[in-house]
Amino acid sequence: MLGGRWIAAALVLLAAGSAWEACRPALTIVGNVTLDMVNGKPSLGGAVAYAAAVASAFGVRACIVTAAGPGMDLSALSGHDLHIVPASETLTFEHTYTYWGNARRLRVTAQPNVTLTIAHVPPRCRRARVMLLGPLMPADMDPASFLPASSGGRGSHALALMAQGLQRSLDAGKKVVPLHQPSAQLLAALGPSTTVYLSDVETDAWPPGTIEGLAARTARFLVTRGALGADDHERGRRTRRPPFPVDAVVDTNGAGDCFATGHVLARAALRHAAPGAVANWAGGVAVSQPQTCKPACITQAMRAGWAVVPRLEESGGEARVGTGVVPGALGGPRAALRAALQRLLPGTERLAQQATL
Repeated sequence: MLGGRWIAAALVLLAAGSAWEACRPALTIVGNVTLDMVNGKPSLGGAVAYAAAVASAFGVRACIVTAAGPGMDLSALSGHDLHIVPASETLTFEHTYTYWGNARRLRVTAQPNVTLTIAHVPPRCRRARVMLLGPLMPADMDPASFLPASSGGRGSHALALMAQGLQRSLDAGKKVVPLHQPSAQLLAALGPSTTVYLSDVETDAWPPGTIEGLAARTARFLVTRGALGADDHERGRRTRRPPFPVDAVVDTNGAGDCFATGHVLARAALRHAAPGAVANWAGGVAVSQPQTCKPACITQAMRAGWAVVPRLEESGGEARVGTGVVPGALGGPRAALRAALQRLLPGTERLAQQATL
């Protein structure tokens, strides 16, 4: 009798712990939104906005923490759990493009008076499985403040760092220029639970061996390389993740953010067998859309092309659509998440539905 009670109590505790884990937010996104000025016309931008667009396409309701000035229209982020930190101004970028291609130049015309830290993240959002950070300028955020909670234990999270903004500075005319060495902020944010996302724009000027040295201090270190795909550094090994083919590169704005978010969600939400292929697909969708409709049209395009995601695989020289099927993914992103939860907690369909809304 006593043994049966202990078993029953253990089962109740196990079920409670499983329910607690299942109800954690899948993703918390932290970073500043931007007011992007393109040909004098304003639009919402920033890594946070692009990450939110990808999360929406995946059917994931994310916690979003951002700083914005008075009157900033954030309606494009509706559907997510949005937490706004009031600031004096919204980070504002003036975009110009070279006449011979898609090379983009940025000039900062306004910056908020807030530096985001873990203290700005509500308790519920701190429980997310993955904390995705998207600083756009060094003053945006203190990434190292997010490290202590990611070191392990109940409620701990993995840290994914879109580090582009940590590798920027401003010249005398407030134009954005890349740093030629890893910044102190980037170095301080490294750790065994950190995955870093950068591009060759930020890393090509680094001394040889720098990427490998930093990768050894992280869980994973990915560098996107445009039409060449991406280099995935993990456990002392570099793997080239081939690109997803697109008909034409229309605009590159937000491609790296979509790549990173696609990679994070492919691993944490879909448990996809080829997260690198999913990431490159997300980046490919981003570069195929014009600046004028972003980021909203990225969500629409991903949903329209979702049928290829379950069959994405990495083979030969490109990320291609194969014949394999990821269990639970054929019904779309929400169905994939529900299937994953139900595999963990059989008989909890209602809980799975609530956790993926």
